[in-house]
Amino acid sequence: METTLEPDWRTLGVLGAARDARGAQGTRLGTEHLLAAVAAAKGPAGEALAAAGADTPVLLAALCARRGAAGWAEGDDAGASVPAREVLGATGERGDLLSGAAARALAGAMERARLDGARKFTAEHLLRALLADGRATRATELLHAVGAAPRAVLERLDAAEPRAVPPGPGAAPGPATGLDPLLRPTRDALLARGAHPVPRWRRLLTPGAPGTAAPAGLLRAEADAQAERLGRRAPGTEHVLLALLAVHEVTRRQPELAAPQTADDGGGAAVAGLGVDYAGVHAALTAGQVPLAADPRSVEAYLSEAGRGRGTNALVRALLAEDTRARRLVEALGGGRSVQGKE
Repeated sequence: METTLEPDWRTLGVLGAARDARGAQGTRLGTEHLLAAVAAAKGPAGEALAAAGADTPVLLAALCARRGAAGWAEGDDAGASVPAREVLGATGERGDLLSGAAARALAGAMERARLDGARKFTAEHLLRALLADGRATRATELLHAVGAAPRAVLERLDAAEPRAVPPGPGAAPGPATGLDPLLRPTRDALLARGAHPVPRWRRLLTPGAPGTAAPAGLLRAEADAQAERLGRRAPGTEHVLLALLAVHEVTRRQPELAAPQTADDGGGAAVAGLGVDYAGVHAALTAGQVPLAADPRSVEAYLSEAGRGRGTNALVRALLAEDTRARRLVEALGGGRSVQGKE
């Protein structure tokens, strides 16, 4: 059973401010109240929101304009309300209820703090969790209402927070030491799939809880995300390659995320063994330095190899057996060697 992490002193203030933002509108705290409260916090989280055009006065004005359920497009999973004390322990106010999405965000903030080796969770952990749910929530709806993109907020938070520094020779790396900022969204996606034992209420509320993921489904979702970040509406095999490498590199650095549902059963390691890594492939695609023709088949045709119970190794063999965009990248970045027929 996971222990409950306490919020630090600034985040205690955030929780109090969230109750104030809720006002007299019942007892439920939603992601919209948490977001408005984070904006008022001193430090990188509040600064990132303000820099993206979502400071406290703007968010509170938009929040006031949406009082009542009728003013929202998103329900925030309010029907799955969770007592605050089940999530926050003694920090939670008696009688307070969290929307399902707010409960996930607070639990996610605690998980990020654990991965960072912190003893308490911060407003920065909470902001990342609020924007990494994977589904539309009232927090993201509130941001869009004021013209701020969640991705822009996270980019500004990445820039504001101190970067992790790789340890010296012989030093034991911390849980999140040296993780490339480009890989944080992948880490968050794996985290949202519940790679750790969690309380029953959280299993019911967590998308992709243990036992629901499959290699093809996870990799398709990750490939879609990689394509979107690179400005493509639909993924190609190059984005499947990025997905394989991203999952491999995150779970190698943070083994606690490598539960069976992460589906990294060797395919990512096989690709890395050919001399390529996530940063190199991402940079090549961003710069357009490798000529890429159309893929011979659809992404779904290749992912079906993993979906038939054959695992990611079979997927890699399928990607490299044909003249795919993924294979061209591997051959160009892996020293020019041919990978056709690679087993």
